[in-house]
Amino acid sequence: MLVAGLGLGIALTGAPATIVLGTLAALVAIAAAIYRPALGLAVLAVSYPFDLTTYAGPVKLTTSEALLLILALVLIGRHFARNPPAIERTPLDVPVLLFAVATVLTLLGLTGFYSDQLVALVKAAGGFLLFFVVTQSLRERQEIWIVLTAVVAAALVVAVQTILPIIQGVDAVTALSRATGNVIDPNLFAGYLVLVIPVALAFGVAIRQRWAPLLGAGAMLLLGAALIATLSRGGWLGLIVGVATMAALLPGRRRMVLGMAIGVMLILLIGVAGPVAARLGTGSGASPLQTFLDRVPIWSAAVSMFMQHPLFGIGVNNFGNYVGAYDPSLDVNQAHDLFLNIAAERGLLGLITFGLVVVVLFRTAISGLRRAPGLSYRVLAAGVTASFAAFLADSLFDVAYYDYKILLLFWLLAGMSATLPKLFVTSQAT
Repeated sequence: MLVAGLGLGIALTGAPATIVLGTLAALVAIAAAIYRPALGLAVLAVSYPFDLTTYAGPVKLTTSEALLLILALVLIGRHFARNPPAIERTPLDVPVLLFAVATVLTLLGLTGFYSDQLVALVKAAGGFLLFFVVTQSLRERQEIWIVLTAVVAAALVVAVQTILPIIQGVDAVTALSRATGNVIDPNLFAGYLVLVIPVALAFGVAIRQRWAPLLGAGAMLLLGAALIATLSRGGWLGLIVGVATMAALLPGRRRMVLGMAIGVMLILLIGVAGPVAARLGTGSGASPLQTFLDRVPIWSAAVSMFMQHPLFGIGVNNFGNYVGAYDPSLDVNQAHDLFLNIAAERGLLGLITFGLVVVVLFRTAISGLRRAPGLSYRVLAAGVTASFAAFLADSLFDVAYYDYKILLLFWLLAGMSATLPKLFVTSQAT
């Protein structure tokens, strides 16, 4: 190992920083995944929000793609060992496979722009692959904490990087200067945050220590500040739905959930009351009513696409290529509604299979909530369930799912949710 390390160091001498960091991340992921697959998954969860782009020869490769491939290869390699692990099955396996097949079948629509479609299909395949990596990696209920801690820790770093320039006065929160975090658009960043915030809130409620509520409130303060700085009304709606869902699922901890969330939001609103009031006001061109009216032509175009390409849709990532033909005044690359976007791009097969994924996902999450071996795991299951409720509420007005960083987080949490019932039953049996 020493000789190999020296050889690798010599080989990387003078290489760009992205190559060195990407190589180190790959080595850490390999070692962690071989030792314990859940640790490799945690390495991916920590690193993918800060993705680096490298090149394997002429092929463009991101760190998350490389790490995901490494985790998949390690898991496959384990099945060739002398004592291979059992293949775990979950209720979500078939719906996810059907949705993946429906996604590939969109190519049969023969709608052109195949380079765009193939890029999008590769990204979609990464999400599906991650789902199955998660379901085969989590074998013990304690590993849930490992992965979720990595998810929340990475999100907190992103939140600090986002709000620190605002606190220092370098940046300001205005309609023309909204926080984008680790993605390219404030609405996409809001989609990322609404997936993480209920999980962070669950940490503060689940841990039975006096300092836990303070820790949870601190995490909520950072993530909530970043969400407010996006000025995304869809994200704010998602946050309300997520907190309300969590409070409904945890009647015994309802006061703590609502108190922590509302208290933090009130503190944040004191500092940015002006931009928030302007964003929610009706006197500007960007009022909620006007924004809704602006989306109506986009939704109409999505419906028209679906009606003219009902079975296979127009192809994944083709919305921006087609929308001009339906309304030349529109210059958007998504339908501003996840379900309409899926209907337009993946047709009836995609819409039905995605609906099946959502239904089974919530049924499985609720099953995990009911089978949880104790309060801590019940709170954790409620937090994951609330994350999906928040995300789908936000997705009524934006399509954050199509950003690959958010897509990966969605399928990571989906895979975790799928494993919860079995892990909880196994823990009770042992």
